[in-house]
Amino acid sequence: MQGPPEPDSARSSALDHCDEAAALLRHADGNEESRRRCIEDYDGGTDVEALSTMPGRRRAVGDGTLFVPHRCTQLLWAVPVFLGVLACLALRRPIFGDRAEDSDHDGASRGGRDHVGSDGGSIVTLDADCHTTGMNESCFESVHWAKTQGIYSNPEWYANLTNESDIGEFQMAIHKASPEKCPKPCVGGNKDGKVCPPPQVTDKYGACNEPQAPSLMTFYMYRAQGKDEYPVENLNLADLAGVMWYLQREVVGSRPRKFHIERILRYKVTMKNTDDYFKAFHKQFGPFVAFDEGSAKGRSETWEKYGFVVGCQLVDPDIYSYVPREEMQPGCYPKDSSLCRSGKWYSLPGPCPEEKVDGKTPDCLAKWPGGGCQSAVVTGAHDCTYWAEFAGQIFLDDLEGIDDYNTWWITKNSKGGTIPNENIEYSPHLDKGIGMDFWDEGHSVEAGRKRMDAVAKLFKEKFPAMPATLPEPPCL
Repeated sequence: MQGPPEPDSARSSALDHCDEAAALLRHADGNEESRRRCIEDYDGGTDVEALSTMPGRRRAVGDGTLFVPHRCTQLLWAVPVFLGVLACLALRRPIFGDRAEDSDHDGASRGGRDHVGSDGGSIVTLDADCHTTGMNESCFESVHWAKTQGIYSNPEWYANLTNESDIGEFQMAIHKASPEKCPKPCVGGNKDGKVCPPPQVTDKYGACNEPQAPSLMTFYMYRAQGKDEYPVENLNLADLAGVMWYLQREVVGSRPRKFHIERILRYKVTMKNTDDYFKAFHKQFGPFVAFDEGSAKGRSETWEKYGFVVGCQLVDPDIYSYVPREEMQPGCYPKDSSLCRSGKWYSLPGPCPEEKVDGKTPDCLAKWPGGGCQSAVVTGAHDCTYWAEFAGQIFLDDLEGIDDYNTWWITKNSKGGTIPNENIEYSPHLDKGIGMDFWDEGHSVEAGRKRMDAVAKLFKEKFPAMPATLPEPPCL
């Protein structure tokens, strides 16, 4: 808890309050005049403590208290009350006292404010020194090193901390020892109130931490598909990088396209794997299984013991360079690791997952119900690990800018029959297409990202009410 301000800082504090009062009156005439008269009040001998105790200077508003000098008060209450309230909400200025129970043992209130004054929090000012660190900041690098290496090599530097302690606690420890490396973290988080990306969770300082339990996560999955329709179970899906990797490697290099694939389907998937699996492996995702005609053999022991967990695996960006942009998976670290530079494939085990579609008997379906939930409420129970909602589709022809693939690569011969022409979407040997350039430079990270951007843009054009992308969790 800080004491009353020193004389020089007291004048600065009073002037700040004059600025705030004038800002509240920004829609009224004479707000600059109100600030000038406030300053005159202070320079005329009214001290900071008097401002909070003299009649007419203190006005209770909601759960807090507003303080302004006397002449500013006269002007303020001439403005309609609703205008003042709206202005305060719009500005989010720290002129209202926080509740006492919102402060921690250091006297820092939620949102990085410190209570100042002898009456237990009567005047509130912004703690400009507080900031909870995040990725891509030098402080975060120090915190990450401390949590992953320093705690083992020099545990005496981090009293009362372990490798499982929160990011915010490590930041506070580093701040106390070396304030030049890290600022003091803000209790309750920074004012911007950013949400942690999946699967991370916040600590009391608003820092994003790896969870100590299965996380409930919602993100997009994609599937390359032909005309046929399938339920979203006992299938393999991918993230955006993963589906583009698959198309480049398996589909567009042949004529006709492999499996007659013609579209990219998008699903909004909510998932939460089981407590049993997390306790055993401390991972958010289970092992990936490859489904063929609705069947994936050899996983009965996993599903029986741990439930029908959603699986994940990485694909090799050195084969085709589909590297997700950092903003696509903001919770992935280190940024240059294969974990963060690779596309992902997912597996969603459904009913009777070991048998092919035509071999799924009623007894098998009853014994092995799969992980698909009956509603959007995903509990993480053995038989409720995911829920998938259709979130749109786009066609490869539209993406590539051709009218009809079936006539684009076929031409008529002299007898009126049809034969393949030279057109091909992508030739692995040439690393480019013939008759189109959409898939050119399959080994270029920048070219791959442009193609992924084109997919996201087309989805946004076709389905404007939905986000073009959603943050993805790393494959952990």
